[in-house]
Amino acid sequence: MKDLQYAIDIAAPAARVWDCMFDPIAYRDWTTAFCEGSYYEGSWEAGRRLRFLDPKGFGMEAVVDESQPHEKLSLRLVGEIKDGRPVADSPLSQTPAFERYVFTARPDGGTQLTVHLQSWNDGFTDFLADSWPKALQRLKTLSESVH
Repeated sequence: MKDLQYAIDIAAPAARVWDCMFDPIAYRDWTTAFCEGSYYEGSWEAGRRLRFLDPKGFGMEAVVDESQPHEKLSLRLVGEIKDGRPVADSPLSQTPAFERYVFTARPDGGTQLTVHLQSWNDGFTDFLADSWPKALQRLKTLSESVH
């Protein structure tokens, strides 16, 4: 199991970064770094469940452990999904992985976004090390763009 961390400075207030990160349409954009056509089903509220899926119905299921808008959000990844259905013997059901997003206001009005990944299967380490920086760079571009 590995613990990983990624951070990026974004020239936008935390509320804007939060909105871009969790908006259903913007989410589909910045998560293309992980898989083209990625999307989510569910709610980002504490205690709620989310499903992260690709167009073929593969993905993961998570529980939102903590959600403090514009400040932090914590997820517990509890299962895998295949063909749109939960995988009965998923290793995540025995040993969940965790993701935590922290939005820190900077003195210049921008935001530092830090992503903490805990207890990830070593087999995903290279994929995550490649994908998260790309995803964060795209999220930065979206957050800094003027509407």
